[in-house]
Amino acid sequence: MTCRACGRDVPDGLFCSVCGADQRLGAGAGSRAGAGERFAAHPDEPVLQPGFLTTLLPHLDHDRVDEFRWAFFGGLGVVLVLWVAGLITAAIIVSAALIPVVYVLYLYEVRTYRDAPATVFGLTIGAGVVVGAVLTFLLNLIRPTVPAIQGSPFGTDIDLSGLLLTAVAIPIVQEIVKPLPALALRNRPAFGQTIDALVFGVAAGLGFAAAQTIVQFGGLLTSLEVRTEPGDWIYSLVAIAVFGPILHGSSTGIVTAALWNLGPRPGGLRVRAIAVALGSHVAFAAGSQLLAGFGFGLPVVLAWQGLVVAGVVVFVRYLLHAALIEEATAFGFERVTCPNCRETVTAGAFCPSCGMALAAATTRVHEPPSRTPEPHGRVLR
Repeated sequence: MTCRACGRDVPDGLFCSVCGADQRLGAGAGSRAGAGERFAAHPDEPVLQPGFLTTLLPHLDHDRVDEFRWAFFGGLGVVLVLWVAGLITAAIIVSAALIPVVYVLYLYEVRTYRDAPATVFGLTIGAGVVVGAVLTFLLNLIRPTVPAIQGSPFGTDIDLSGLLLTAVAIPIVQEIVKPLPALALRNRPAFGQTIDALVFGVAAGLGFAAAQTIVQFGGLLTSLEVRTEPGDWIYSLVAIAVFGPILHGSSTGIVTAALWNLGPRPGGLRVRAIAVALGSHVAFAAGSQLLAGFGFGLPVVLAWQGLVVAGVVVFVRYLLHAALIEEATAFGFERVTCPNCRETVTAGAFCPSCGMALAAATTRVHEPPSRTPEPHGRVLR
């Protein structure tokens, strides 16, 4: 059939195998790049949905998402129990490790990366931990001392020079350094797609976040009594367990994805992506300090952090969605079994039956494409 959106000759189906456009929308309806369209990696969800599991873990089969969701909420339940019991030291450690551990399980589940486990894990989460520990230790040497509320990361005083350093300069330095280990994987032919860059960047950012928390709270962890009055610690624990890791993982994933496949021109989306990564990190840190400094309570600060994190997750989702469509030209057509709908179809980059981007499958459905797009219609097998 001829696709109503891109005009190419593609295998018959409900969706275009090249651009993923829904053929039921009628002629001239546009391609999958529209913000209101179905998310290419998980076609059961819209693009503009702040679902961090299906965004930051894009290879998950749709029937495995609930397992990881329950693992995440189970970990939060453990943190809650520890907080109620006054075991704050243990709660901080579990909070710092929660999402990174879930991501390690995800990388193991995604069989695509099992061929080089030492390299992938070493240059992502492992390197992220090392970079996070070293950089946080060094930055703490120049960071001005800011009074804290029960050891929380939210400052209570507003000092302009200190604010510019801790909420602007330091986040920018972190975003420059965090993606470097993951970018070392960009020249490997097996990992040539933007979805690989996103996964590696997120993993490095999560490792960084865990190490940063342990270093920042290191003195406190050794000085707190075994049992401590829970108080307002729950707000800090939520920031440590959820918002901080997702922010670091998302922003590092964005920068890594933006720098992964450098073409002959910079590209407006690439520039916007880096600006969003830097801007969201600065907004997260500066907004938290300003709100606390002006006397707003920790629930308000936490609400601001949640708003920033939701926004950056949606952008990650849009960036990945656009990249999956743009890179669809690298695939030819072949007979495959779709991991989402289980239909055996003749497909290119998208399943013509359910519209899923096959690059987001748990295992490689196609052979890894070269960085130079191949003409459409080339049969790989």
